[in-house]
Amino acid sequence: MGVATSNLSDAKYGYDVVVATTQASINSTLWEWLSEAKQPVSYICFLNNPNPRSGHPMIQVTLANLLTRTGGVNPFEVPDQTPPSDARIAALTKANFAGGLKMQIGIPPGTMPKDWPIVVLGNSASDIQFTMYCSQLSMVQNLQGTWAVWTQPQGVPWFVRTKVGLVSQDLDAALNVPYFQNTGSKNKAALLAKVDGLKKSGTAFSLQQLLFDLDHASITNPTPFFVPENSIASRMIIESFIPTYVASVEQHGSPILSVKALSPTTAVAQLPPIEQYVGDVIHISLGLLPETDPSVLALTALEWEVSPLVNVANPTPAQQDATTLNYLCAVNGHKLAAPAAFNWNWVEPKDVDTESGIIAINRHVIANHVLQELLPIATACCVKADFSTTAHWQGRASYYWGLYPGQKPSSVLIPPSGPTVIAISYTTNYGSDVENSGATTTAIQILPSYSCNVAFGGNIITVTQHMVFRVYVRFDSSSETVNVVDKTLTDEYTISVDQNGSLQTTKTSSKPEDHSENPYASGIVNFFTNLNNLMDDIKKNITAFTATELKSIPFDHLQNFIFPGARVFTFKSAMFSTGQDLVCAITYVDPSSVKQVTPKQPPVAPGFPIPSGTSSAGTKPVPPNNNTIPPSATLHPSPPHGPPSQSTVTPGVPIPSGTNSANSKPIPPDNRTTPSNSKTNGIPSPSPAASKPVPPSNGNSSGTASLGSYSLTYSSELMQNYIQGEIVSPQGRFEALQTSDGHALLFAITTSGVFNVVAESSGTSRTGWVDTDLSTVIVQEKFPGATVRTFDVGQSALDGTIGLAIAVSSGGSDHLFVSLSNSNSNTSWIAQPGWVAYPFDAPNESQSTISITGILFSETFNKQQYLIVDIDRSSVAAVKEITRYYIDPSKSGGTYWVRHDVPVDIESGNYQSCVGRKVKTSVDGVYTMGKSGTSAQLVYVPIINAFGSGPPTPSRLSLPGGIAASAIAAARNEDTNPTLHGTTDLYAIGGSTLYCFDALEQRIDGAVGRSVLTNAILAGTSQLIAMTHDAVTTLWGRNGSDVVYYTSCPTKKVYVSGSWGVPVPILTGIENISAYVNRSDGGNTIFAAGGSKLQKMVQATATSSKLWQAQAITLAAQSTQPSLSFKSYTTTLQLSNANNIPAQGVSVALSAKSRTPVYINGLYYTMGQVPLNVLTNNNGSLTIVEAITNINGSILTVSAGGAAAVSVNPMEKAFNKLATLNTKDSLKNATIPQGTKAGGVMGPPQSKPFVSASISDDDLNAAASSMGALKQAYDGLNSPKVPAAVSRVAIAAPTKSLFSVPGLSSIEAGAGDLYQWGASEASSAFNSAVQIIHDAATDTWSFVTTIAGQAYHAILDSVEAVVGAAEWVFNKIKTIIEDVLLWLEFLFVWDDIRRTKDIMSNLITLYIQDVMSGLKEIQPLFDGKIASLESEVNSWAGISGWPTFGSSGPAPLGSSSTSAAPNLTSPAQMLLGHFTDNADSMSLQSDLPGMSVAQDVVQDLLTALEQEGAVLGAVGQQLQALAAEITTMSANDVVKRMIGILADGILSSAQVVIDCLLKVLCELSSFAMDLFTQKVHIPVISDILNALGVSDLSMLDLFCWIAAGITTLGYMATHEGSAPFPDDALVNKISSIPNWTSLSTVLSQPPTQAATSSTKAMTVNKFAVRAVSKDAQPQTTPDFVGLDAKLAFMIGHGFAGDFQFIKTVIQPIEALDSDGNNAFSIPCTVVGVLGAISAFIGNHLGFQQPVAEWLFWMSTMTTGVTIVAQIAFSGPVVRRLGLNSGPSSSIPPPKSLIEDPRQFSSYVNLYLAIPSFICSCAHLKELDSPAPGYDPEPARLEEGSNMVNYLARWMYTLTVDQATPADKKAITVVLLTVCNITNTALQLTEGFDANL
Repeated sequence: MGVATSNLSDAKYGYDVVVATTQASINSTLWEWLSEAKQPVSYICFLNNPNPRSGHPMIQVTLANLLTRTGGVNPFEVPDQTPPSDARIAALTKANFAGGLKMQIGIPPGTMPKDWPIVVLGNSASDIQFTMYCSQLSMVQNLQGTWAVWTQPQGVPWFVRTKVGLVSQDLDAALNVPYFQNTGSKNKAALLAKVDGLKKSGTAFSLQQLLFDLDHASITNPTPFFVPENSIASRMIIESFIPTYVASVEQHGSPILSVKALSPTTAVAQLPPIEQYVGDVIHISLGLLPETDPSVLALTALEWEVSPLVNVANPTPAQQDATTLNYLCAVNGHKLAAPAAFNWNWVEPKDVDTESGIIAINRHVIANHVLQELLPIATACCVKADFSTTAHWQGRASYYWGLYPGQKPSSVLIPPSGPTVIAISYTTNYGSDVENSGATTTAIQILPSYSCNVAFGGNIITVTQHMVFRVYVRFDSSSETVNVVDKTLTDEYTISVDQNGSLQTTKTSSKPEDHSENPYASGIVNFFTNLNNLMDDIKKNITAFTATELKSIPFDHLQNFIFPGARVFTFKSAMFSTGQDLVCAITYVDPSSVKQVTPKQPPVAPGFPIPSGTSSAGTKPVPPNNNTIPPSATLHPSPPHGPPSQSTVTPGVPIPSGTNSANSKPIPPDNRTTPSNSKTNGIPSPSPAASKPVPPSNGNSSGTASLGSYSLTYSSELMQNYIQGEIVSPQGRFEALQTSDGHALLFAITTSGVFNVVAESSGTSRTGWVDTDLSTVIVQEKFPGATVRTFDVGQSALDGTIGLAIAVSSGGSDHLFVSLSNSNSNTSWIAQPGWVAYPFDAPNESQSTISITGILFSETFNKQQYLIVDIDRSSVAAVKEITRYYIDPSKSGGTYWVRHDVPVDIESGNYQSCVGRKVKTSVDGVYTMGKSGTSAQLVYVPIINAFGSGPPTPSRLSLPGGIAASAIAAARNEDTNPTLHGTTDLYAIGGSTLYCFDALEQRIDGAVGRSVLTNAILAGTSQLIAMTHDAVTTLWGRNGSDVVYYTSCPTKKVYVSGSWGVPVPILTGIENISAYVNRSDGGNTIFAAGGSKLQKMVQATATSSKLWQAQAITLAAQSTQPSLSFKSYTTTLQLSNANNIPAQGVSVALSAKSRTPVYINGLYYTMGQVPLNVLTNNNGSLTIVEAITNINGSILTVSAGGAAAVSVNPMEKAFNKLATLNTKDSLKNATIPQGTKAGGVMGPPQSKPFVSASISDDDLNAAASSMGALKQAYDGLNSPKVPAAVSRVAIAAPTKSLFSVPGLSSIEAGAGDLYQWGASEASSAFNSAVQIIHDAATDTWSFVTTIAGQAYHAILDSVEAVVGAAEWVFNKIKTIIEDVLLWLEFLFVWDDIRRTKDIMSNLITLYIQDVMSGLKEIQPLFDGKIASLESEVNSWAGISGWPTFGSSGPAPLGSSSTSAAPNLTSPAQMLLGHFTDNADSMSLQSDLPGMSVAQDVVQDLLTALEQEGAVLGAVGQQLQALAAEITTMSANDVVKRMIGILADGILSSAQVVIDCLLKVLCELSSFAMDLFTQKVHIPVISDILNALGVSDLSMLDLFCWIAAGITTLGYMATHEGSAPFPDDALVNKISSIPNWTSLSTVLSQPPTQAATSSTKAMTVNKFAVRAVSKDAQPQTTPDFVGLDAKLAFMIGHGFAGDFQFIKTVIQPIEALDSDGNNAFSIPCTVVGVLGAISAFIGNHLGFQQPVAEWLFWMSTMTTGVTIVAQIAFSGPVVRRLGLNSGPSSSIPPPKSLIEDPRQFSSYVNLYLAIPSFICSCAHLKELDSPAPGYDPEPARLEEGSNMVNYLARWMYTLTVDQATPADKKAITVVLLTVCNITNTALQLTEGFDANL
C-alpha cells in the first residue's frame, strides 16, 4: 500500500504531522555536503612505542612533531618501495616511525555518488550504516625496513563503514556552529531570518539540530579492504580514522539532517479546546476561538523512526533507497504518540527520483485549519430571527421581524473518520408568537437553519451549505407555512500547492440549488387576509439577506514548514488519502521559510517616454511643454566641458521637455571577467586617433577603378527586379537557429502537420532558402497517416550541434522522435535526419496515451545531451498540471523515460520553461514559470541529480511582491571566469518591469529578481528571448499589444538599474517571434510572423547607424508560377584585363558593413564584414541585387588581385537625386510616374504630384531645409574620417542628454533604432517634427525628433544614417516611401526597346527567309568561286603577301577593343541576367512540325564527312595549340599560323563536304524558321513581357528582346539618352518591310560606286542591299553613308555582341553536358545563329563587306550556308530527321558522331569555317589598300572577331566530341571560353564604340 492509504487519525498513530524523507534524498544531501565542504588535509603519524609493555605499541604524533624528529623528512612524500638504504627511510626509522595516514574528507575521485551510498537506513533510528569517504586517502607503513604506500585509486573509493544513530542536541540561537560557518553558510541567513521572525513575534522557542551521532560510531568492517589484515596500517585505521574524521567534521560542520524550532507549549497560542481527535464527536466552544492564530501548527514535540518498505524482507538497492526516515510531529502542545510502524509505504521505489519524501497532515489537523477559514463565513449564515405580531380588534394585524446573523453554531463536528471531515449545523426552535384581540387572532414564526459540511476526497474539497427559512403566518382562521428560502450551494475546490508550500484552492465547480416555496393562499383567502402579500414581503427581505451571506468559501493558505537539512520543502501533488489525510510530495530546497523582503532600490529611471503631465513612480509630474526651439537657439553638448559650442538648427521643430534620469544604482562588486576578444561593457575601448585605420571613401554609384592588373567598371541603379520564387507564409510556431557561419535554419510545422526546415545558404540556390520536409519519411514509416503535433529544437552551447524533437500524434497519443548531434557547419543531414524513436516507457507507469506539452534540450559540461519532456499529468482533470520526464539518449538500453517532475504544481497551458545553469553546477537545469491556483510559481531544477538518487535540489525564485511573471528567458554567460562560464542569467517580465536574476544570486533559494527596467512597452510580454554575444546581452520580446521590441545592455551591468537601453519597438501586429544574435557579426536577427507575413529583420548592430533591414523568406517556385517583383539596388561590376577583354573566372572579394542578403549572378548570398569571394562569370561580370524596402542599401567594398579595395555606394545616385528636392518649388514641381509596367513606362506618360497640394508651405520649407542639411551631412561624410567607437547596445539608457537647453533634453538613440521605431508606429511617430542639427565644434550632424512626447536624437555619422533620415522627412509631408522609391527608380522606356526589337527581329526574319529561298543558286556559284579562293591562297607566297591587321596587327587579337562596360549598365543587362539565371527552366510550348529528307542525300553527306574527316584530325590539334596563345600572340601571327595550318588542299576537302551539305539544306529550307517561331516560356522574362502585352513569346522574340534591352540602353548611355530608333515613319517602315530586297528602297541609301575601267550592267543581288557588278573587277568599299549606315553597323554589331554575350555564358555549360539534349542546347544554337545574322546585317547595311565581287560572293554565301546549317543540324532537327540511326565510322569523325547532334553539327560547321577563314584573310588583304577616305578599322575589328570565332568553333567541336578525353575537355572548354570572351569584346566594341 502507498501513501494514498495514509490514516494518521488511526488510534495506532495519532501523529499530527509526519514528514518522511527517503534514504536516497538523505544520501544526495550528504554527497552535496561533501562536494561543498572545505575540509582540510589531515595527517596522523604513528611511532613505535619504545615501551611496548605499556599496552600501547604505537604512539600517535602530529606531522609537525615528526618533521622535527626526522629533520624535515615527510613520510608522505616518499614513494612506495623505497629501499631501506635511502636516507629518508633511515631518518624515519631512526625516529621510530611506524606508519601514517593522510586523509581529506570529500568525494573520492572518479566516483559516481549514486553508486556509493553514505547512509543505509536500518530498522530504527539507532541502526544506521554510515560510510565515511575521502577525496584523498593514503597510508604509509615502515615495517622492518620495508617501505609500503597505499593510495586510493581513481574510480574505486576506499571507505570505512560504521554504525551510528541519530541524536538531537540544542543549537545556538545565533547559529554560531561550524556547520553554519562553513558548508551551511549559504543556509544560515535564511534560517536566521526565520529565527528573527520568531523573536519579533514574541514567541518563545528553542532550536534543536538533528545530526548523526558520529561520536559513537563503530566500525562494521574491522579490517578495511584496502590494507592488509592485522597490519600496522590496519591498526592505524581502526585507532585513528574515525576520530580524525569526526574531528574534522565537527570542526568544519556536521552534515545536519534538520533544524527545527520547537515552541514550548506555554508559548503556543492555544486552539479551541480540542483534546483529542478520536472517539465521540467533538463540540467546539466558539467563545474561545481567537481572531488570529499565526502559529496554528507550531511544532511542539518530535520523534523519529525508520520505515523500511512494507513486506519487503531483502530489499534491492532501489527498494532500499525508498526507505524513509520519518519525523513524527505533534503541534500546538498535543501529546506525541509513541513511534509505531506504518502499514503503508511513504514513498514507492518508482518515485524515489521525483520526490524527496512525503508530508502527511492528520485529517483532524487540516480539518481544524480549514475550519478556521470556514467558521467566519459559516457563523455569518447562522441567523437569529426575532418576530412578533399585534392583533387589532378592528380585524387588522401587524407583524414584526428582525434577522441577526453571526450566531454560534449549534454544533461544530470533526468526525473521527469518513469522507466528511467537518460538519457545522445551526438550528432554531422558537415558539410562534400568537396574539388575540377581540375576534382577531394573529401568529408568526420564523425558523432559520443552516448546515455546512466539508468532505475531502482525491484533490477535491467539497463544501455543501444548506440554508432554510421556514415561516408560519396566521390571520384569524387562515394560515400559511412556507420555506421562503430553501437553498443549497455545493462548491468544489481543486487543491494544489505553490512553491512556498502554501495550499492553493481553485474553485472548479459551483452548483446552487433553490427549493424555496411561494405562498399558496387562494385568491379569495388572500383577498380577505392579504397573507400572500405578507408572505411575499417576508420572502423578499429574507432572500435579499441570504444573497449576501450564502457565498463560496475564500480559502486562504496552509502554513509553510521548515524541515530536514536546514532546508524547507517545495510541495506538489497535494491530495487526500483514503483516510482523508492531506499528503503532499516534498522536495528539498534551500531554506526560505519566511518571505524575503525585497531590498529597497532607488527609483528606476524612466526608460520609456513619459508623456507630458505624467510621471514615473516616485517622480514629480512633468508639466506640459509646448515650447519650440527658435531658429536662433543654441544646443550645447552635455556634459558642458568648456564653453558651449555653436550649433546650427533647422527651424520650426517642437521639442517637448524631458528630465534627466535619476542616479543609477551603484554597481555591486562582480568577479566576472571579460573575454579577451570582447569589448569593455559592450563598447570598444577608445584608442588614440592616430592608431585608428582610416576607412575608404563611401564610394559612388558608378565609375571606374583600377584593381591591380584589372580595371573595374561599376554602376548601380535603384530599379525593379525579380526572383522566381514564392514568399513563405507563417503557419504557427517556429524556431530559428543558425549555422556556424550565421545562416538561418527556420523550423516549423506546416498546416498539414509536417515538420520542416527552411534553410538559408549562400551560393547554392537562386532564392537562398530551401524548404525541406524532415518528418514525413519517418512518420509514414512508423505511423502512416499521423501528423506532427509539436516540436522543439535546441543548439548546444558547447559545440553548436543541433537537436530536433517532434511529437507525432497517432491513435490519440503522442510519440516522441529525436535527432541529435546534427552538425551546424555541414547541414547535409537536413536531407535525411537520423530519427530515433523513444516510446513512453517510464517505469511503473501504465498510461495508454500521453499528450506532450513541451520539449527542451539540455546538456552537461561533458557534452552529454538530455531531453526534457512535459506531458499533461491528467487529461481529464479540471485543472491540468504537467509531469516532467527526462530522457538520456546516450543510454544503450533499458528505460529511457525517467520521471523528473517539477517540484511544484504547474498548470498545463499556463507555463513557460527555458534551459539554463546555476553557478557551481556541471549540468543544465530548467527554469519553469507558471501558476498554481492564483499563486506565481518560478523554480529552477537541475536536469539530473549529480549527487546520486533522489530528486535534484531545486531553487525557488520569485518576483517582488509575489507578482507573476508573464515571460522568462535565460542568456548564457560568455565569461571566462570558471565560476560563471556556461551559467545563465535569468530574465523575467512582470507587469511592465524587467527583472534580472544574476547567475551568482540564483545560488540562494528564494532569490528575488532585481528590477532593472520599467517601461510601458514591456507590459504583457508573452514571448521573451535572450542572448549574450560579445559582452552585450540582448532581449527580444513580444508584448500584450503584439509589438516586437528589443533592448540590450552591457553584460557586466545587466543587474544594474538604469543600464538597459530603452526598449525599441521594431514591428507591430506580430503573433510569433524567434530571434538570435548572429554569430558571424553580432547582428540582431528577428524572425517575425504577423497576419499573413513572415519576415526576417536584421540589424547592422556592429555599425554606428544600427539600421534595420527587412527580408522576405523566399522559396523556389514552379517555373510557370508568376515571379515576384521587388525594389532593389542592382549593381553591375565588370572586370577587364589590360586588353579590355572581360576577365572571366577572377575571384572578387565583396564585403559590406553588416550582414546583407544579395543575389549575385542569380545566386543568393549573404554578404558581411568578412569578404565573400565570388568568381566573375564568363563575361567577366558580377551582378549584385540587393532587395530594399526603403532608400537605404549596403555600401559594397570590392577588391581583386590583392589590390586596394574600392567602395561602391548604390545609394549615391538616388540620394543625390533626392537631395535636389531642397526648395519648396522643387518639391511642388516633382511628379511621380503612374501606371508603370514591369519596372518601366509604356504608352503616353502619366504622373501625379510628389507631394499633396494640401501640404502647407511651412511644412514644405521645413522638408526642403532638412534635405539641404542632409545633403551637407552626406557630402561631409564622403571624406575619410577616423571611425567612431561603435556600441552594440540599443538605445542608450536615459542617463544623459547630448543636447540640453533650459527645459529641454533628449535621449540619444541609434539612428536605425529610431527610424525603425518610427516605421513601426508610423501613424503617430511620423507626425512628429524633425530637425537636422549641425554642431560646428565637432562637425557632427544629428537627427532630432519626438516620439510619445519624448525627444530623441541620433548622430548622423554614416551615409546610411543620413539616407535613412530622408524617409522620415518625406513621411512628414505625407509622401510615403513607396512613392519616394518610385520617383527615384530607374524606369525602362519599353516603347524604345520594343522598336529596336521589332526592327532587328524583322531584319533577321527577312534574312533567313531570303537565304533559304536562294540555297539552290548557291551550289554552282560556290563551286565556281573555290578556284578563286585557292588562287588567293597561292598568292600569299612571299612575306609581303601575308594578310595583316594593319597598324593593330602587332598587338594580340582583341587588344584593339574598347571596353563596353559603361554601356552594359544594370538596367541594360536586366533581361540578360534573368535569362542566364532561368535558362535551365525554359520550356518549349510547342513542338517542331514533322519533316523528312531523302535518305540518299543524308547518306552522301555522312559518307563525305567520313572520307574527308582524316583531313580535320591533325588540324584540330594544331588549332588547339594556337587557341591557347591567342591572348599573347600578335594578330598578324595568328593569321600566319592559321594559314599554315589550313594549307592548300583542305579547300578541296571542304568543297566535297559543302556540296553534299547544300543538297541536304535545300531539302530542309522550308523548316528553317520553325526553330525560331517555337513558343517558349521562361521564368521572369515571360512575366515581364506578359505585363507589356506580349502573351506568346517565340524563341526569336525572347533573344531579340534581351538584345534590344542591352543595345537600346547601351546606345542611350553614349547618346545623351536618345533612343537609336525614334518613333517615326522610317522606323515603322523598317519594322514592317515584307522582304529583304525591299530594304534598300526603304532606306533610300544607294551605294557610292567606285570608278572602274568599264561600265557594266548592274543587278541587285538578294544577298546584298547594294548593287553588285557581275564583273570580276574588284571594287572599293564605300565609307559609312550618313548616320543611318553607322547606326545600322552599331546596332547590328550591338545585337551580335549581346548574343555573343549570352553565348559566352551558356555555351561552356552546354558543351560540357554529356547530354546533347540539355536545357541550353537550343538557346546555344539560336543565339549563335542570331549573332551571325546580326553581324552580317551590321556589316551589310554599314557597308563593311569585301569590295571584290568574288570575295563578296564567297563571304556572303559561306555566312548564309553556315547559318542555315546551324539551324538545320541543331539537336531538335537532327532528332526529328531520325539521323541517330545512321552509320558509324572510325575516328575521325568519331564512331558516335550522329548519336550526339552537337557532334554532327560541329563537324559540319568546321568544314564551313575553312572557306570563311580564307574569305576573312582575303578581306584583310584587301583592307591593306583601302580606298581614299575609307577607315578600315571597323572591318578589321570584324575580321579579328571572325578569326577568334573560327578558333572557337574548333574548340567547341573538340569539347563535345565524345572521343576527347575528360582532361583534354577541361582544356578545350577553357580555350572555348577565352575565344568567346575575346569575340564578345570585339563585337561590343563594334556595337558601342561611338568613335569607330
